[in-house]
Amino acid sequence: MATVKKNKKKIIVPICIVLVIAIIVGVAFGVSAATGGEEVSLYTISTDDIYENVSLTGQVSSGTEKEYKVATVATVKEVFVKPGDKVKKGDVLATFETESLDSEISSLRSSYNSSLSAYNEAVKEQKEAQNKANSLKSQIAETEKEIQRLENQSDFVTTAKRTTARTTTKRATTAKTTTKRVTTTKDEPNTTTTTKPNTSVTPGGEISSLTEALVELNQNLTQITDSVETLATTTEIIADVITQAFDEGVFDSDVIADRVAEAVSQAVYDGIIDSATLLVDSGTAADMIHAAVAAIDFESIATSVANTKNVSLTAAQIQLASQEALYTIYNAKADQTTVNIQKKAVDATKTALDALEQQQEDMKNGWIASFDGTVTEVDVTPGVQTTALSTGIKLENLDSMAVTVSLSEYDVHKVKVGMPATVTTAYGTYEAEVTSIAPTATGGSSSGILDSVGSMAGISGLSSLTDTGAGVECTVSIPQTDENIIAGFDADVEIATGEYLGVVVVPIESIKLEKTGSYVYVYNEEEGTVTKTKIETGAVSDSAYEVKSGLKVGDRIISAPATDYEEDTFKVKVVEQ
Repeated sequence: MATVKKNKKKIIVPICIVLVIAIIVGVAFGVSAATGGEEVSLYTISTDDIYENVSLTGQVSSGTEKEYKVATVATVKEVFVKPGDKVKKGDVLATFETESLDSEISSLRSSYNSSLSAYNEAVKEQKEAQNKANSLKSQIAETEKEIQRLENQSDFVTTAKRTTARTTTKRATTAKTTTKRVTTTKDEPNTTTTTKPNTSVTPGGEISSLTEALVELNQNLTQITDSVETLATTTEIIADVITQAFDEGVFDSDVIADRVAEAVSQAVYDGIIDSATLLVDSGTAADMIHAAVAAIDFESIATSVANTKNVSLTAAQIQLASQEALYTIYNAKADQTTVNIQKKAVDATKTALDALEQQQEDMKNGWIASFDGTVTEVDVTPGVQTTALSTGIKLENLDSMAVTVSLSEYDVHKVKVGMPATVTTAYGTYEAEVTSIAPTATGGSSSGILDSVGSMAGISGLSSLTDTGAGVECTVSIPQTDENIIAGFDADVEIATGEYLGVVVVPIESIKLEKTGSYVYVYNEEEGTVTKTKIETGAVSDSAYEVKSGLKVGDRIISAPATDYEEDTFKVKVVEQ
């Protein structure tokens, strides 16, 4: 058989011709594509029905359950059930010895009565203090008028008006009161050192120093007593003694201090001052007051109070200082703070007492089944004391079941009690209904990010799939159940939140989601271009959004826009799908 040898040159030439033709066709196609613009397929806007749902995952539990717990220590008398027992409403589950609670209730009732008495006393003191503060306010105004009258008398005007700065708790600005300190050393115990003030002899200056000293004296009295009544009584006694001494022309500091100490001691003896309200013994209190009064240099003041009018003015200043110090004390006592604190104490003890008495009453009657159900837990034993940590007895109605899910902040406003739902387990689908929604959210803070993404993608409830997402607890009840739906297992829940019939819709894949909103690319047939257009969306299903504005029926848009368009308006070449 003869062999034919092919010419290689003859084979190569046809191949080259084919390649050249291919290149020419490719270039021509490229030019055509560039001239026609981006190839896109279009979708024509129309109306459709949207069935909006919220899809979640939760855990199955019994539809009705109750935990019987002992909130205090008690001894179990008898237990009549065990896990798995079926009981009827009204059946006794367990009984308890309750006598041990009597002493605890008695103690708590005593605490309540004490706090109630303290509250009533605080209310009484507050009202009395308010009345006295109001009365003192009027007295202060009258005393100030009297001081003004004395200062304006002709033979005192040139001196007093120029230098007087009447000292009150708000206006004391002149010379400081000198102090008389009691110091104790190893060699000289209880030695009294007196430092007299270096004051001017102008009447206004001396009176100012005196009234400043009286204000400070009233403040120091708080070291002797914490009783407002005792403090007020002592202040009045001191002011009266000093005023009387001035009227008699007595200005010796030690003499005035002796009189004050004697008057205070007598008041204690007569019961005018209750010694039980003193923080120190009455003798020590009198000594402390004596030292404080003796520290005031009344002898220097005597130089400036040479006539009756000056004595009257000084007495009025003393009275004003006393009144303003008392006003400060009573005004503070009239504040509601103490009353509010006492009220909280009363409420707290009353709540605790009521709870304990209710516990005792419940245990006297025993734990009673409040509905037909199955006992699923028993953590009490006859003859053994319970603790607050004991589970007690758990009763569940397993004939009706429920699924607990977590609603995100985007879904919680869509879901309402009474909405229909479906629950799907590994063994079937069950009709259900939303029966409760918690008033507050619980959990972490990641739900915002998750559900923002989910909302843009048309997916609800992403946060409920995590352990850290915050959510509002929602219960979906399943009225008709069977043995295939088991408490403790997970189930998928779909809640029908709305029907939107005959609305303008756009496919989810036709929307470009950005931070600033939702966009589509609308086709202009005359110009052969598309333009990025913002739209407002409403209800959403698993495949489409309701369009509230930005599009109308008949508009044509890019069915699946790319993510990398560089311009908002550009030429396109429509390719039919």
